[in-house]
Amino acid sequence: MARGIARKDFDYEVDIKDSQGTVSVGARMLISMDKFNTGTADNKVKESTSTVVRIPSHITLSKNEREYGVHPRYALCEYADTAQAAACYGVTPKRLVEIPILTLAQFADLKEYDYETGGTQTKTTLIVNHSFDGSAGLTYRIKKLVNQVHV
Repeated sequence: MARGIARKDFDYEVDIKDSQGTVSVGARMLISMDKFNTGTADNKVKESTSTVVRIPSHITLSKNEREYGVHPRYALCEYADTAQAAACYGVTPKRLVEIPILTLAQFADLKEYDYETGGTQTKTTLIVNHSFDGSAGLTYRIKKLVNQVHV
Protein backbone atom coordinates (compact mmCIF):
# COMPACT_ATOMS: atom_id res chain seq x y z
CA MET A 1 0.00 0.00 0.00
CA ALA A 2 1.31 3.39 -0.90
CA ARG A 3 0.73 5.13 2.38
CA GLY A 4 2.75 6.33 5.30
CA ILE A 5 2.05 4.39 8.46
CA ALA A 6 2.82 5.43 12.00
CA ARG A 7 4.57 2.48 13.67
CA LYS A 8 4.60 2.05 17.42
CA ASP A 9 5.80 -0.68 19.78
CA PHE A 10 3.02 -2.52 21.62
CA ASP A 11 3.09 -5.16 24.35
CA TYR A 12 2.42 -8.61 22.95
CA GLU A 13 1.30 -11.28 25.45
CA VAL A 14 3.49 -14.37 24.99
CA ASP A 15 1.48 -17.40 26.02
CA ILE A 16 2.74 -20.49 27.83
CA LYS A 17 1.07 -23.84 28.42
CA ASP A 18 1.33 -25.64 31.77
CA SER A 19 1.38 -29.42 32.32
CA GLN A 20 -2.46 -29.55 32.39
CA GLY A 21 -2.67 -27.75 29.04
CA THR A 22 -3.92 -24.43 30.45
CA VAL A 23 -2.76 -21.47 28.39
CA SER A 24 -1.84 -18.25 30.20
CA VAL A 25 0.30 -15.14 29.74
CA GLY A 26 3.92 -15.98 30.52
CA ALA A 27 5.62 -12.72 29.57
CA ARG A 28 5.28 -9.62 27.45
CA MET A 29 7.45 -8.76 24.47
CA LEU A 30 7.37 -5.86 22.04
CA ILE A 31 5.86 -5.98 18.57
CA SER A 32 5.86 -3.10 16.11
CA MET A 33 2.65 -2.33 14.22
CA ASP A 34 0.56 0.56 12.87
CA LYS A 35 -0.72 2.54 15.86
CA PHE A 36 -4.04 3.26 14.12
CA ASN A 37 -4.90 -0.47 13.94
CA THR A 38 -5.42 -0.57 17.72
CA GLY A 39 -8.40 0.60 19.71
CA THR A 40 -11.11 -0.42 22.17
CA ALA A 41 -13.81 -1.44 19.65
CA ASP A 42 -14.45 -5.11 18.87
CA ASN A 43 -13.21 -4.62 15.30
CA LYS A 44 -9.85 -3.15 16.38
CA VAL A 45 -6.82 -4.90 17.91
CA LYS A 46 -6.91 -4.38 21.69
CA GLU A 47 -3.82 -3.39 23.66
CA SER A 48 -2.49 -5.52 26.50
CA THR A 49 -3.10 -4.47 30.10
CA SER A 50 -1.11 -7.37 31.54
CA THR A 51 1.42 -6.66 34.29
CA VAL A 52 3.60 -9.76 33.86
CA VAL A 53 7.30 -9.25 33.27
CA ARG A 54 8.34 -7.61 29.98
CA ILE A 55 11.25 -9.15 28.10
CA PRO A 56 13.00 -6.22 26.37
CA SER A 57 13.09 -7.68 22.87
CA HIS A 58 11.01 -7.58 19.71
CA ILE A 59 9.13 -10.27 17.87
CA THR A 60 8.05 -9.98 14.25
CA LEU A 61 5.34 -11.50 12.13
CA SER A 62 7.35 -13.33 9.48
CA LYS A 63 6.33 -15.70 6.72
CA ASN A 64 9.49 -17.75 7.22
CA GLU A 65 8.36 -20.76 9.26
CA ARG A 66 11.95 -21.89 9.86
CA GLU A 67 13.04 -18.84 11.85
CA TYR A 68 13.78 -19.50 15.52
CA GLY A 69 11.86 -17.71 18.24
CA VAL A 70 8.26 -16.74 18.89
CA HIS A 71 5.91 -16.61 15.92
CA PRO A 72 3.04 -14.41 17.18
CA ARG A 73 -0.64 -15.29 16.96
CA TYR A 74 -2.42 -13.46 14.17
CA ALA A 75 -5.57 -13.17 12.12
CA LEU A 76 -5.32 -13.77 8.38
CA CYS A 77 -7.88 -11.34 6.99
CA GLU A 78 -9.44 -10.98 3.56
CA TYR A 79 -10.73 -7.70 2.11
CA ALA A 80 -14.48 -7.64 2.74
CA ASP A 81 -15.74 -4.96 0.38
CA THR A 82 -15.87 -4.26 -3.34
CA ALA A 83 -13.23 -2.46 -5.38
CA GLN A 84 -15.68 0.38 -6.03
CA ALA A 85 -15.96 1.09 -2.29
CA ALA A 86 -12.16 1.22 -1.95
CA ALA A 87 -11.85 3.76 -4.75
CA CYS A 88 -13.10 6.52 -2.44
CA TYR A 89 -10.06 5.93 -0.18
CA GLY A 90 -7.64 6.41 -3.08
CA VAL A 91 -5.86 3.12 -2.39
CA THR A 92 -5.73 -0.32 -3.88
CA PRO A 93 -6.40 -2.58 -0.89
CA LYS A 94 -4.47 -5.76 -0.36
CA ARG A 95 -6.61 -8.85 -0.74
CA LEU A 96 -5.07 -10.57 2.30
CA VAL A 97 -3.40 -9.06 5.38
CA GLU A 98 -1.97 -10.58 8.55
CA ILE A 99 -2.79 -8.69 11.74
CA PRO A 100 -1.06 -9.70 15.01
CA ILE A 101 -3.49 -10.09 17.92
CA LEU A 102 -1.85 -8.67 21.04
CA THR A 103 -3.94 -10.32 23.80
CA LEU A 104 -4.96 -13.88 24.57
CA ALA A 105 -8.44 -12.73 25.59
CA GLN A 106 -9.19 -11.05 22.25
CA PHE A 107 -7.77 -14.00 20.30
CA ALA A 108 -10.13 -16.34 22.16
CA ASP A 109 -13.02 -13.93 21.51
CA LEU A 110 -12.54 -13.53 17.74
CA LYS A 111 -14.16 -15.93 15.27
CA GLU A 112 -13.45 -16.95 11.70
CA TYR A 113 -15.97 -15.62 9.16
CA ASP A 114 -18.37 -18.33 7.94
CA TYR A 115 -18.67 -17.85 4.19
CA GLU A 116 -21.59 -20.30 3.90
CA THR A 117 -23.70 -18.30 6.34
CA GLY A 118 -22.63 -14.95 4.84
CA GLY A 119 -24.09 -11.64 5.94
CA THR A 120 -23.05 -9.78 9.06
CA GLN A 121 -21.44 -11.88 11.79
CA THR A 122 -20.18 -10.55 15.11
CA LYS A 123 -16.47 -10.53 15.98
CA THR A 124 -15.44 -11.74 12.51
CA THR A 125 -14.05 -8.48 11.09
CA LEU A 126 -11.15 -6.13 11.78
CA ILE A 127 -10.68 -2.59 10.49
CA VAL A 128 -7.24 -1.98 8.99
CA ASN A 129 -5.89 1.57 8.72
CA HIS A 130 -5.35 2.83 5.16
CA SER A 131 -4.31 6.41 5.81
CA PHE A 132 -1.35 8.29 7.24
CA ASP A 133 -3.44 9.86 10.01
CA GLY A 134 -5.87 7.10 10.97
CA SER A 135 -8.88 8.79 9.35
CA ALA A 136 -9.69 5.98 6.89
CA GLY A 137 -9.85 2.25 7.41
CA LEU A 138 -11.10 -0.71 5.41
CA THR A 139 -13.00 -3.71 6.75
CA TYR A 140 -11.37 -7.12 6.48
CA ARG A 141 -13.03 -10.46 7.32
CA ILE A 142 -11.15 -12.94 9.47
CA LYS A 143 -10.42 -15.86 7.18
CA LYS A 144 -8.20 -17.81 9.58
CA LEU A 145 -6.94 -17.46 13.15
CA VAL A 146 -3.39 -18.75 13.61
CA ASN A 147 -2.06 -19.64 17.10
CA GLN A 148 1.32 -18.59 18.47
CA VAL A 149 4.18 -21.00 17.75
CA HIS A 150 7.53 -21.35 19.54
CA VAL A 151 10.30 -22.60 17.24
